[in-house]
Amino acid sequence: MDDLRQYHRITCDAKCILYHAHSKFSGTILNISLSGVAVRLCDSQTDPMQVGEACSLILCNNPAVCTYRYPVQIARIGSNVIGLQFVDAEA
Repeated sequence: MDDLRQYHRITCDAKCILYHAHSKFSGTILNISLSGVAVRLCDSQTDPMQVGEACSLILCNNPAVCTYRYPVQIARIGSNVIGLQFVDAEA
């Protein structure tokens, strides 16, 4: 099967925080590219999440250090792994 991704993905193992609705989820970034990121959520279920919903992501586990929330949209959902697409904040 051909990989039709537009951008190369970089494997990593960095902590992150996903904000969805009024909830905060700790996670680990599995891989990242210019267009998106795959995150394994820690001890969380993705049940309340749906493809297409807007969220925000901090690329570390300390909001006091990393204050910028990247706007993302849910692209894929697994049991505890979620695919997020970066959204242009200007759009």
